[in-house]
This record gives sequence, C-alpha cells and structure tokens, in this order.
Amino acid sequence: MVLTNNNNRTARFNFYYIGNLASNVEIGYVVEAEAIAPPAATGVNLESNSSQTYQVKVSNNSSSAVTIQLGVSVGLDYNDLSLPSNGHLLEEAQLSAAETLLAKANPEDLDYNSASSEQQKEMWTFSHPATEQTKALTDYRYIGVDPNNYVSFNNELWRIIGVFTVDDGTGKKEQRLKLIRNEPIGNMRWDVNSLSNWPTASLHDDLNSGNYWTNSLSAEAKEMIGDTLWYLGGTANYTSASNGLTSHFYSYERGTEVYSGRSTSWIGKVGLMYASDYGYATSGGTTTNRNACLNKELYNWDSSSFSDCKNNDWLYNFDYQWTLTSRSSTSNDVFYVFNTGFVTDNLARNTRGARPVVFLKSNITIASGNGSSSQPYVMETKFSVCDINEDGTTDEGDLMEMETAVRSGNTDGLPESCDFNDDGLFDYNDYSLLEDYLISIGK
Repeated sequence: MVLTNNNNRTARFNFYYIGNLASNVEIGYVVEAEAIAPPAATGVNLESNSSQTYQVKVSNNSSSAVTIQLGVSVGLDYNDLSLPSNGHLLEEAQLSAAETLLAKANPEDLDYNSASSEQQKEMWTFSHPATEQTKALTDYRYIGVDPNNYVSFNNELWRIIGVFTVDDGTGKKEQRLKLIRNEPIGNMRWDVNSLSNWPTASLHDDLNSGNYWTNSLSAEAKEMIGDTLWYLGGTANYTSASNGLTSHFYSYERGTEVYSGRSTSWIGKVGLMYASDYGYATSGGTTTNRNACLNKELYNWDSSSFSDCKNNDWLYNFDYQWTLTSRSSTSNDVFYVFNTGFVTDNLARNTRGARPVVFLKSNITIASGNGSSSQPYVMETKFSVCDINEDGTTDEGDLMEMETAVRSGNTDGLPESCDFNDDGLFDYNDYSLLEDYLISIGK
C-alpha cells in the first residue's frame, strides 16, 4: 500500500481494515529495513510531495477465500484523525523466513553471467511441469559456487537449498525452507542390508530415530523441523541426454517408478538431497553456462568439457555423497554424487557421505544474519519470540503469564507471536504448546 501526498503541505493519513476478520485470517503490516511510522488511529504525518509504502501481509488459514476491505482517511497535519466505528488498525506482522528470502529471489529468465554480484548471491526461480505425484510447481533455489545461503542451525553450519512448496503429510501445502548440513556427518551405509527402500533403510533409522536424531540434534533444532512428504521415485536409465538431465531426475523423483513393492513416498523429518537438488544448484560458468549444464546428463558431469557445471555448484564438495533417489531396476542400488562430480548408482551397503536434509516449519523466522559464511542466518521459532513479560527470553515466567491470561479470559495483552496454532485465539491449546516447547528445550 502506497500513501502519497501531492500537496504543498504536510498531510495526515491513517489506514485500516473494515469489519471483523474471519476465523484463521490475519492482516498486518510488515516492518522492512527502512524506518516507517507505525499506523496510528490519530493518523501518520506525511510531508508534502512525498510518499510512504507499507507492505501489507494477509494470512488466510481458513478453508475458503476471503475478502478484506481496506480504508484510508486523510486530513491536515494539525487535526487528529479517528477510525470509523467498524475500522481496525493494522498491527505489525512478521514475515516468515521463506517470505523474507522469496522477496529477494531472482526471476527465472535472468542470465547468471549477466546478473549483478548481489543478485548472484540470492535464489533463482525454477518452474517445473506436473509429475505423477505433483502438480506444476515453482520453487526457488540457491545456485553458484558460494551463494548467501549459510544458516546457523543445530549450533552448526548448514546451507539453504531453497524454498519449496511441500506437503506436511496431512495434505496441507506450505512454502518452507529446505536445509542441508554443510558437511557430512560421516561416511555411512545407506542400508546395512543393501536394500534401496528408504523407509526401512538403516540410514533413515539413524537420522530419524536413532543415534543422530537422539544425540546429535538439539531440542531446539528438532522443534524447528517439520514433517514432510518426501517423494521416492527412481529410474532405471539415466546415462544419456535423453534420460539423464537434471529435469529428468526431478520428474523421476516425483514419479512412481520404483523397484517392485517399494514405497513411492514417505512422511518424515530427516532425509537426504535429491539428485536433482545437486544438478539445479549449478550456475555454470563462462565457458559452459547454466543452460548448457542443465542440458547435459548428470552422468557425464565429470567431463573436462563440462567442468564449469560441478565447479560452480555449491553442493559439490569433492566427496562421495548419497542422495535419496534409488535405481528402480534393482533392489539394492541408490544414486550418489561421485567425488569427481558426476551422478551414478551404487550398492546401498557401501559407505558414502551422508548430509542430513530437513524442511523447517513454515513459522520459522530470521532473527539475524545476511546468509554469508561469516554472518549466517540465525533462525528462530514462534515459540522463542513469545516473550510476554518482556524479559528478553521465553521461559516459565511467560508460561505462567499465559496461564493467568487464559484463565481470566483477559488475553488482549498477549502478543500475536503466542498464537502458536494460528487460529486467532489465545487458549489452553497455545498454553499446552508453549509448555511442551519449554520442556523440549529443558526449561
């Protein structure tokens, strides 16, 4: 929303929404880098021949479309304005981490070699046709040798693969951040029995319920990871330009071709990167550009003529790396990235580098950082910013304050960040969620 004053004297504006919001619907304004005056019932002064832009965020978590009517009042700077009887001020809203990063994403048709150095550090847009398991989707990925996708997570350095529209396992679609650990947790067997079925694989068990999940992930990290529907399709043929491009792998992964009796999808928390994640992360170079790389089969990315592809791909780490994608023509082969940069398959019982991959929950926000290796993004959950008593932390004192407010029915003073299930209400459901969170992090 842009407020403009074309007069030769200072004017006063206010803006608001009219009527009551439907359940599970929220509206607010977003505070960006530049300082803006917050909306006020008495109005906001605007100098002559100037304008002020407010970013308005609407969240509709209901099951139907909604219409929200906005209103604007204008007056002279020395007269206070007032809201109409059915008008409501917009309160400050916070962008999720995904929304913050999407605002900086580059268009799909921007040539990497023509982009500015600042643009090259941000995500690129990718459009994909429908597959057997997904409709046509658009996702956003970091590409190149060293983009600004570093994040401090689990007290370690991780990287953001991108922002994806994913199913949380219940049919609900959300835009969420996909992270991969910067370094492998070690060379591990995909499956000790050499079976290429991810839901029963030994590496799956270790990452989701075994030693890694139990002893290597902090309580706070676990709280940030959301359940996700992962696709487990594969392929038998992949060694030529007619069947082995990155786009082919994207389709295979979301297809239904698997070895007899194997799962085509899985709902869980910790997985591995796809072969297509690796391929799409290249920016190409000056000799072989991105378009040429994406039109070269991954099986031959180790060719000296295509060294620009792997050498300008931040997921390439000169090591062997497992992927989630299996070969459908055998019971025991899984795709991996060879240490020279090409993609091939190998027996699941062999040891390769394992880099855990997770999708963060949709309500995660960015607390600080710019995504560089020296200033990685620091994420925070909605729980961690529910600071009711304003002492700088979320703890038992906030839990007691919430209980008192809910018991008395006087919840007007509770911050929006404490509505953990986003239903527009403050009740014992939110209290229970906060209590569970504090227990999970040892408070």
